[in-house]
Amino acid sequence: MKIISSPAKLMNIENSTELFKTTTPKFIDEASFIHSFLKEKSPKYLSELMEISSKLADENWERNQKWKAKPGSKESAPAMFAFTGEVYRGLDAKTLDKNAVTYLQKNYRMLSGLYGLLKPSDKVMLYRLEMGRNFNFDSYKNLYEFWREKITEQLNSELKAKDIILNLASSEYFKVLDKKKLNVPVIDFDFYEIREGKLKTIVVYTKHARGLVIRYCAQNQVKTLNGVKGFNLEGYRIDEKLSTKTKLVFTR
Repeated sequence: MKIISSPAKLMNIENSTELFKTTTPKFIDEASFIHSFLKEKSPKYLSELMEISSKLADENWERNQKWKAKPGSKESAPAMFAFTGEVYRGLDAKTLDKNAVTYLQKNYRMLSGLYGLLKPSDKVMLYRLEMGRNFNFDSYKNLYEFWREKITEQLNSELKAKDIILNLASSEYFKVLDKKKLNVPVIDFDFYEIREGKLKTIVVYTKHARGLVIRYCAQNQVKTLNGVKGFNLEGYRIDEKLSTKTKLVFTR
């Protein structure tokens, strides 16, 4: 089984762990190639590309100047611990035990605009480059064009015949994969809050729930779709009537 999520804009490289040795991302050469173009972009360009304030643009320009393919331990952190957005607050990796972390190292992958595909232990530096932004470089119109075949092939190489993919990524990120060429079924997720008898989607809760599912799978060493259906953290329960063969729906 492979669990897929998006990265996060919020990062903290002071987070780390003693539960595994850090590794180098599979696509570090490709990341260096992308970065060679990103590094040359001005703060004004970054502000317009990512629709961020001039202050954030200056901050990310400085990050781009400092970025390197082989960072030291004080300049980087393992990806699963470096990302600190809402998904990762739900995952709360720093409170997981060694068995759970070992499970995630085998089964969990994070998509990234800069790094492509990351294992939990892969060293990352502070960066910001969302997959869906209209970043054109070299002969590529965007990051989807650059990454789609590479990431799809890599994911397929890690899959076994009876595996499934749990899609806990945003649509912006998951569409970098060529779904038609994936060798195993993809399971999507919806999370709803029940308010006055009606189902409501609240984005921040959905992001948090994605992280909770990853945490649940790790804590329970989940290996099957039926195992995933048992997800019950923070009041969520599966809705069998709304769920289908390719989508699991959880409500609370």
